[in-house]
Amino acid sequence: MKYKLICLLLTGLFIWAVHPGIAQINYNDIDWGVHPMDYSSVGTAGWQFLKLPSNARNASLGGVQSSISFGDANSAFTNPASLADVENMDFSFNYMEWVADISYNSVSAVKNFRNIGTFGLNLIFVDYGEEIRTEYHEEQLISDVIYTPVMDGLGTFSANDMAIGLAFARQITDKLQVGANVKYLQEQIDDARTSVWSLDVGTMFYTGFKTLRVSMLGKQFGPDAEFRDYAYRVERVPFRMKLPMYLSIGAAIDLLEKKPDSPHHMILAMDYVVPNDAPKKINAGTEYVFMNTFALRCGYRFNYDEEGLTLGAGLNYAMGGFKMKIDYAFVDVGLFEQVHMFSIGLSL
Repeated sequence: MKYKLICLLLTGLFIWAVHPGIAQINYNDIDWGVHPMDYSSVGTAGWQFLKLPSNARNASLGGVQSSISFGDANSAFTNPASLADVENMDFSFNYMEWVADISYNSVSAVKNFRNIGTFGLNLIFVDYGEEIRTEYHEEQLISDVIYTPVMDGLGTFSANDMAIGLAFARQITDKLQVGANVKYLQEQIDDARTSVWSLDVGTMFYTGFKTLRVSMLGKQFGPDAEFRDYAYRVERVPFRMKLPMYLSIGAAIDLLEKKPDSPHHMILAMDYVVPNDAPKKINAGTEYVFMNTFALRCGYRFNYDEEGLTLGAGLNYAMGGFKMKIDYAFVDVGLFEQVHMFSIGLSL
């Protein structure tokens, strides 16, 4: 027992003696071997079509989604909480020719059931067109094996993405709206297919300070997916794909309030977006409306690789018991030049 006590005392004395010297060591100056690379989440999620602009109005406002308010059927694709602003029935159709001749189409229909809430159905379909089928044939040389691409006589294959959603929104109080959109997602490349479900949840809160409203939005919450149905022409099973989830906090205010005695109305809106597969981003946009008929819009997307300036215009036409909306958006995508998007809406 006495020897154990002496050993403990000597060990403590040694640590106390060398501690000041250890504290002076700069461990960053020591070469410990292989240093880990900086981690980046870029490119770690699939289902990238869910990030594309869903309608011309939001596309021309820099991609602002969560805080625009004054909802229509397109709110099912952006912030479902704004569906509570639909007075009766609303329909929308959107078309965009994305880069590389990718065709993007979406349609949405909603109905306000008053005390129950607002329900809606929505669909997104992305067509990647036809591609020439290619196979690699193995050839044995004297000392090596080479793979030669063969395309003749193999025909073509296609790829597409689809999202079908059921949306619901409700006015909780005179200042608070909540909404959600449950989606069934499917992706197909030739005979390879995968599917999964996801959930979008949004809120809209009117602060009472002038027309300031703030919002919170979470999109693409759901499980990972993997390709299960495919011809076994690959060496190993494809990896699992996670959804491109993100959280968004937004705010908007009317710089020029909508009044009966004024033909002018102007909105300024901004979103702060935190995705799980890319750096944080900021979307900002402003909209000017004259006589509740003509709209001019512009915006900017900050911290994107290629996207930046956005522009657009809109026309609202009321006749009898319905209103028609036509919107256009121009999106600058850098090296890919520009993209044009069109939307048509009908309110009853």
